Formats: sequence, C-alpha cells, structure tokens
Amino acid sequence: MIYEPKVKYHVGDKSPPRISDSVLGWLPPLYRTKEPELLDKLGLDAVTFLRFTRMTRILFSSIALLGCAVLIPIDVIYNIQHIPSQSRDILSILTIRDVKGSYLFAHVAVSYVISGLVMYFIWRNWIRILRLRQEWFRSPEYLESFYARTLIVTDVPRKYQSDQGIRAIFETVQVPYPTTSVHIGRKVGRLPELIEYHNMAVRELEQVLVTYLRGGRIAKDRPTIRVGGFLGMGGVKKDAINFYTCVADLGVTNGDLTLSQRETQTHGKGDRGLSPGDRYP
Repeated sequence: MIYEPKVKYHVGDKSPPRISDSVLGWLPPLYRTKEPELLDKLGLDAVTFLRFTRMTRILFSSIALLGCAVLIPIDVIYNIQHIPSQSRDILSILTIRDVKGSYLFAHVAVSYVISGLVMYFIWRNWIRILRLRQEWFRSPEYLESFYARTLIVTDVPRKYQSDQGIRAIFETVQVPYPTTSVHIGRKVGRLPELIEYHNMAVRELEQVLVTYLRGGRIAKDRPTIRVGGFLGMGGVKKDAINFYTCVADLGVTNGDLTLSQRETQTHGKGDRGLSPGDRYP
C-alpha cells in the first residue's frame, strides 16, 4: 500500500477504507474502492501510478494468455510433426527456434495482435487519464491549494529584481485577480544544509521526547546529552530537550537570515487570491 493514507493521522475525511484482520481482508477494499474516491483521497499522481500499473498488468496478462493459448500449441505441434525427437528437447518445442514455413504466419499474425493490444490499452488509458486530470483540476481541493494559485515570472530585468519590483510587474500587466504576496528568487547558498541541520535536530528531539513521554507518562528524570568531549568522556552535560529545541530554532533562524541576505536571481513568484470563478468551476 504505497499511497495508502495514514489510518490514525489522516487529514480531514481522507481516511483509508477499513481493512479487517483476516489474511485476505485487504481484498474487498481493493476491489470496491473506485477511482473517484481514490482521486479525492490520494491525488492525481497516485491514481495515475495505480492506473498505469493496472494497465501493464492487464496488458502483459493478455499477451501471456495469447502466447500460451496460440503460439505455444502451434510450436509444439510443428516440432512433434517435423523435428526428430533426438533434435528437440522440452524447451525447444515450446519456442520458435525450429519452426519454418507457413507456421511462421501465426507468429506474424500474433505480433500484429500484440501491437494492436498495446496501442489500444495506451489509447484507452490516455483518454481516462485525460478525464481524471480535468476532474482533478476542477476539484475544490486543487483550486484552493497554494501551488495552484502561484505564478512564476522569469527573465526579470535587473531593476525589478526585488519583492517590490515583482509586485510592480503584476500591477503593470493588470492581473485580473488580487496578488496576496510576491517574492523574488534568491541564491539559496547554505540554506539546504541548514534545513538538513534543522531536520536532524527535530528528529533527535522527537526521539528524546518519545523516550521521555513513553506510554503517556512523564519520566522521573529529564533526558540529558553530553556536548563535546571524546568517546563519552568530558564535555558538558545539558538538558536534551532544551538543547535540541534551541538547535532546531537556530537552524531556522540562520536559514531565514541567510536567505534574506542572498543575491537576487532573474525569477520571482506571485501568489494570488481566490476568485469567484475558482470557487465555482
């Protein structure tokens, strides 16, 4: 279940269908859950992935059935009738290796059928994916999402390479909907490193809190950490919760300061508010 929503920590009404505790309890939800429900709970990317895997499963199963029902019997009959027993084996009679003459037309015909199956399945799924894409882009969840209301501006002239300059560009072109916020792109520098540093501190803090609050009960002693030293010797003993909280906050603060002082780039973005047309597709 790669794309299954979290059962306990799902967002809103996006909880997955209940699965019984039996060995085959996952089969009924698998067959009963339809694509519109999957689109609402999982999103377009997940539904596209699942539909593609289903298409390949059906396609390759059809090709395998065609080969086993048509080609292998023809190859077996030809080898038994035309190839001496000492020149064939259990594997060769199942293949086209020794087949000659008019029997080869069956393989040519099946190859055309397989090509037709591939084109048909691709065409059929392309049409369905196109409809799903249109449904997703008209859904309230997409229309009200932040990324759907963000416009990027490229090749920004030097004099407009600031937040105020990006806002002036939007005002100049008279965008028909209000712009809530604008930002010029900046060179990130060490920002990815600081984000990773922050994430590391958050993970360590979560691990410490899990130990401190195990079973819903607060431990008698607060967890500590030894900073500095070598192989657990020396250094300074500090409160682990306070230490990792400060480290996480420091990473965010330094990242904000570093980003705000970086050199601007030739692109920016503007976030627009919802218009009446967005609310009623």
